[in-house]
Amino acid sequence: MNDLKYRRILSDREPPDLIGRSTELDRLVDFALNGAGDGTLLVCGAPGAGVSEVLKHAYDRLFALASPVIPIYFPMDLSGEGAARSARRFLHQFLIQTIAFARQDPSILKWLLDLPELAEIASPSDRHWIERLVRGVEEHGPDDSDDALVRLCLGAPRRAAAAGVRTFVMIDDAHAAMYHDAAEAVLDMFRSVGSGDGSRFAIASRRRFDPGVVSAGRLEIERLDFGQTADVVESSAALFGVEISDEARDLLANQFLGRPGFVSAIFQSAAERGEPLDRFLNVERAYAHEIFGGRIRRSLDDLFARIAPGQDLQRSVISMLDTRSAQGSKRLSIETWLKQSALGQDEFTKLIDRLNVEEFIRVADGRVDVVQTEIVVADYLAVRYGLEVAGESRAALFGRSVTDYLKRAPRIMAAFYRTQAAIGLRTLLSGFSLQQIPAAAIDHGLFAEHYKGLPEDEVLTGLRADEPDVRLPEIVFTADAADLYRPIGELADRDRSAIALGFQTGSYTDEDEIVWIAAEIDSKLAASRETAEFWCDRLEMVAHMCGFERFKIWIIAPEGFTPDAMDLIRGRDAFGSSRRQIPFIRRFLMADHELAGPVTAEEYEVVVPMDDESEMIAANTLEEIARRHNVPSRAINQIKTALLEASINASEHSLSPDRKIRQKFRVEDDRIVITVSNRGLRLADIRSGAIAAAGPEEPGDRRGWGLKLIQKLMDEVRIDQTDDGTSISMTKYLRAEEAPA
Repeated sequence: MNDLKYRRILSDREPPDLIGRSTELDRLVDFALNGAGDGTLLVCGAPGAGVSEVLKHAYDRLFALASPVIPIYFPMDLSGEGAARSARRFLHQFLIQTIAFARQDPSILKWLLDLPELAEIASPSDRHWIERLVRGVEEHGPDDSDDALVRLCLGAPRRAAAAGVRTFVMIDDAHAAMYHDAAEAVLDMFRSVGSGDGSRFAIASRRRFDPGVVSAGRLEIERLDFGQTADVVESSAALFGVEISDEARDLLANQFLGRPGFVSAIFQSAAERGEPLDRFLNVERAYAHEIFGGRIRRSLDDLFARIAPGQDLQRSVISMLDTRSAQGSKRLSIETWLKQSALGQDEFTKLIDRLNVEEFIRVADGRVDVVQTEIVVADYLAVRYGLEVAGESRAALFGRSVTDYLKRAPRIMAAFYRTQAAIGLRTLLSGFSLQQIPAAAIDHGLFAEHYKGLPEDEVLTGLRADEPDVRLPEIVFTADAADLYRPIGELADRDRSAIALGFQTGSYTDEDEIVWIAAEIDSKLAASRETAEFWCDRLEMVAHMCGFERFKIWIIAPEGFTPDAMDLIRGRDAFGSSRRQIPFIRRFLMADHELAGPVTAEEYEVVVPMDDESEMIAANTLEEIARRHNVPSRAINQIKTALLEASINASEHSLSPDRKIRQKFRVEDDRIVITVSNRGLRLADIRSGAIAAAGPEEPGDRRGWGLKLIQKLMDEVRIDQTDDGTSISMTKYLRAEEAPA
C-alpha cells in the first residue's frame, strides 16, 4: 500500500512528505478495511507528534481506494462548543463526506450545504436513510440541545450500517473531553453508540489521555527521530522555497525534534520574510520571532489558554513551570502547587490532569516534576515568564534571547554529536538474556592481553573459541540512570549511563534479582586507576541511594583501562570494557546461528508424550536424522544418550501439566544442536526442592548425575529457565570426530 498514489484532500502535506509514518498509516488503513467485525482502534501520540496528519492521510488514501468502506474524519472541538452543536456538526460532516465519497468528488466537501440540501444531492441508494436522519433532526429546533438530538446525530454511523453502508469514523482530538463537559458528553455518546453494528471507529487523543473506550487495539504515533525530523526540515525547505545549509538543517532538527508542525511554522515564517535559514544566526533569529509572536507562539498560547483559563492563573502556572525562574530543576510538592494556584481542589485536579496529559509535567510520589526535554516549550515558558511575571522589556528580552539561542546552538550540536557517538547503553543492556560470553569480551584487561592489534575477524574467531565463562543476566527493565538518581545526570549525559533490572539465572526469585549499573565515561587514553575508582564510587552511590542490594557495575572507556585500574575494577567485582569490545559483545547477544554467520542448517521439531517408549522413539528419530547428515556413529551414540537423559529428567521431575516434551534438532555444517524443553517445574526449582528435602549431599548421592553425564557427553550445554519450565540446549561439534563407520 505504500506505493499507492493519492491526492491530498484533507491532509496538510503531500503523500511523499508524510515522513516516517508509513507503518502507522498502513495499520490504520488495514484496520479500516480488514478489521474483524466492529471495533475501535485507539490512536494516540505525544503533543505535536502529528496524529491528526496521519488520520487525514488515512482519509485521503481510503478515499482514493474507492473501497466499500467510507472514511469519515471528525475533529472534536477544543474551544468549548455545546454538545448539540458538536453533534449537529458531526452529522453534517458525516453526510457530506459520505456523499463526496459515493460520488468520488472531493470538491463536494467545500460546498456550503445545509442538511436538507445534502439529502437532495444524495445518491438514490442512500437517499432513504439520509432523508430519515435529516427529518429527525429537523423535528428539533435549532436551539434544541437535549440528549435525544445528540444521540440521533451521533448515531448516524449505525443508521448507515443498517442500510448496508460501511464507514470508518475517525474521531480526532478526543482529549477535548478533559477541557469541556460538552465534549465529554459527546465522547460518552460515542462510547455508547459506536459499537455493535459492524462500524469501525478510530479514537485519537494524547497518549496520556484515557478515552475510556474498550478497544480492538492501540496504535501509538511515536515522535519522529532525528533523521526523520531532518528529512521534514529538508522537505519543508523545498516546499516553501527557503535556502538551508546542512548545519542549519541539523540544528533545526535538534531544536524541533519530533515536532513537524513547528518545523513547517518556522519555514513558512522565513518564506514570508524572504529570509534564508542557511546560518545559525538566521535560524535563531527566525526562531526568536516564532517564540515571541509567530505561529508557534500562537499555537502554544491557545494550548495554555485551554489548560489554565485566565491570565492570573496562567502567570501562576508559568512561574511554576519555568525552570529558569529558580535554581536547579523544578520539583515541587502537590501541596505547593495547590497553594500557588489559588484554586479549589476540583479545579486544581483538572489543571494538574491537563498539564500531565499535555506533557508539561509528570506527577509521581506526591511531587510534580517539570518536563524539561523540549527546547521549544522551555523557551516559550521563559519568554512568557520574562514578559508577564518578571516584567522585562520586550525589546531587551528579545535581544537577549537571540544571543542566548545563538550561544546555545553550538552546545546543542556538541550534545548531538556526543549522542550520535554514544554506544546506546540501554539498548545494549536490554539485549541481555542469559547469554554466556567469554570473559575477554567484557574484561578489557583480558581483551588487551590476547587480542590487542588483531583484525576484527581474528578477534571474533578467537572470542568464539574461548570458554564462555561469564553469564549475562536476563534484563527485564532498563532506564536512564538519571531518572532513578538525578545527581548522576550531572556527571554523565542522559544516554551515557543506564540502570538495568533483571535476574542472574532467570529463576525469578528474590535471591536471583540483580541490577546492572553502567556508565560510558570519557578518557583520552586508557583510563587510570583514579578515574576507575571515581566512577566505581559514584555508581555504587547510585546503587545505595536506590536501595539496590545486589548489583554489578560496568564502566566503558574509549580506550579501556590501565592494568592497575583493571585490578581495582575486578576488586570491586565490576566490569571494565573498552569501546572496541562493544561490537563483539553485541555479536554474542545474537542467537547462535546469527553469531556463527552463514551456515547450511536444517531444523526438525518433534513433540512426544512423557513415557519410556516415546523417549526411545525420539532417540531413534534423532539417529535417523543424524545418519542422513553423515554424523559419525560415535557422536550419534553420545547425542542419543544425552537426549535420553534430558528427556528422563523432564519426565521424572518436572510435574509437567501437559506431559509433553518438545525437542528441536538443528544440523549445521560443523555441529548438531539439540534443544529439549518442557512445561512444569523448572530445573532450578527441582534441584532446590530436592536439596531442601534430602539435606546435605552425601557420598554416592546421584542428585544431578544425569546433568553431569550430559555435560560430559556434549561439547556445550546451556540450561535456560523459561516462564513455566526448562529448556536444555546441547551442542556437539562434528569436525573433530572420526569418519562414520
